[in-house]
Amino acid sequence: MIGIDLFSIKEGEDVTTKSEVIPIETDVLIIGGGLAGCMAAIKAAEENVSVTIAEKADTRSSGCAGTGVDHIWGYIPPVHKEMGYTIEDIMESHIKGIANGFIDQELLHFIVLESYNRILDLESFGLNFRFEESKAPGNFRVVTQFHSAPTTLNFDGRDLKVNLTKEARKRGVRIINRVTMVDLLTSSDGHISGALGVGTRDGKIYSFKANAVITATGRVNRLSRSLTGVWGNTRVPINETGDGRAMAFRAGLPIINMEFLSNAVYSIGNFELNLGSPRNTVQPAASIVDGNGDILVPRTQFYNWNTPGGKRGVTADHGERPDYFALHDQGKGPFYLDLTGGNEEEIRYIEWSIRNEGKGSYFLDYIKNQEHFDFRTDKLEWLPNSREMAGTASSGLVVDTDLETGIKGLFAAGDEVGGLPWVCAPGAVTTGWHAGEMAAKEAMNQNSFQDIEDDKPDALAALCEGMTHNKNGLHWREVEIAVQNIIDHYAGNVRAERMLLRAIDRLSDIEKNVTFRAENPHELGRCLEVKSVIENAGMVLRASLERKESRKMPFGFYRADYPESNDKDFFVFLAQTLKGGRIEFNKIGIKKIDG
Repeated sequence: MIGIDLFSIKEGEDVTTKSEVIPIETDVLIIGGGLAGCMAAIKAAEENVSVTIAEKADTRSSGCAGTGVDHIWGYIPPVHKEMGYTIEDIMESHIKGIANGFIDQELLHFIVLESYNRILDLESFGLNFRFEESKAPGNFRVVTQFHSAPTTLNFDGRDLKVNLTKEARKRGVRIINRVTMVDLLTSSDGHISGALGVGTRDGKIYSFKANAVITATGRVNRLSRSLTGVWGNTRVPINETGDGRAMAFRAGLPIINMEFLSNAVYSIGNFELNLGSPRNTVQPAASIVDGNGDILVPRTQFYNWNTPGGKRGVTADHGERPDYFALHDQGKGPFYLDLTGGNEEEIRYIEWSIRNEGKGSYFLDYIKNQEHFDFRTDKLEWLPNSREMAGTASSGLVVDTDLETGIKGLFAAGDEVGGLPWVCAPGAVTTGWHAGEMAAKEAMNQNSFQDIEDDKPDALAALCEGMTHNKNGLHWREVEIAVQNIIDHYAGNVRAERMLLRAIDRLSDIEKNVTFRAENPHELGRCLEVKSVIENAGMVLRASLERKESRKMPFGFYRADYPESNDKDFFVFLAQTLKGGRIEFNKIGIKKIDG
């Protein structure tokens, strides 16, 4: 498996026709039009450079915020000064209570510090953050989510991506939807020079020349089967398949923390829904109870603004989360999301919040009108979710404080940035904005476009033609299921050396021997996504083999042959890099503000 180029020409028979190549020149290219990508585009365009977004879906509804987000956290000066809560308090709560120390503290400080400015930007773009009935300063709705005090603002975020797309277009950003990006291009001196993509509606090759590139393709999904068995019913958008990590890895950049597959996320009923637990969309009324009705996670409370200051009325940190899988194995299930203790004001608040979060509007319609469910009297069953590279995983690219990678002119933003567990929406808006500014400055420093390797677009065209003419190839779903079976069986809740080695062998067989069949451009795009899934799966397996310890919370990483944590050797970000066809592992020290 090591060193195999998943995008080399090996699909099907030789063909004489090639897909049409569309050349595009732009000062700044942004790969991925989610929350981070759109914020990057808006800021870059303000610097008077040409900006293009290449998005595999549609920027109006793409990324983790594509169907709405109801909350964003950070240091909110008018709120937290009166509360007596400081930036340092948030930092400490996130570092210790959320990340368990596994976080780049310099970048975290930047996110906490800048989040309020970006919230004001979102407000100027037409999002509503203020509510007349709120007693909090600024008429914000402030709730407890991640931290030991209320740091999260609830807001009307259902149309967030629609508004951001309008703002980007207003500033002259060129948006090219339905293009799956495949490869990064560099010049002879190692500077980024562009990228290649494939149109999933027209099958054309899009060859971008750019003086600066931002990769913001989000998380890694589809590594594991969904709980319901229905394809597409996933918590993270199905289009987030780790394309950015795969491209960066093939370009020789280090990728960190790939071993930390999140496995403690729960779904509700037949929905893989991003409602979260108490500290999120369903609070303040919700608690989590087991089959006996015993409380596993307590409910929160609205902050008491009648007695502000001195941190009075602040709900205590929830601390370490319970191990639901262990409780399930002890017969303690089923588990329920219980809102029945909420008063009428709290229930109405939660229903409003759910309507703005993820697929919440569809969810509410289903449970109310089809299941005749009522939060006031009924409980929602929680079920174990499929594994994903979610917020707890903190996998991604290594960047400096300007969000630049090891390739000059290539920046990363949002969930593409490694070492930042659970920075979520504030991480996306702040790093996206800053990456856009830095990329624009880099583009302005370039006098002309860098040369690109002329054979790369033709090679990609030949690969795609090979898939579309390969009558004997496998359908992409067949290959995806095979990869998911490997991850679920060999790299599930418990991992061990021999199992991981066997998984690597089996995945290698798929890489070497499987060819794809695509009936149309849409299926071609799915084939390319599965290639990214395969590459990310390989990184997961190799990193899991290399990390010889267990680190349960919050990462859910357990090695049966190394059952204890080993801070001496492995309290580090574990990076893997492709060099000369071989994989090198390095341990990167975790940055602290005090150095």
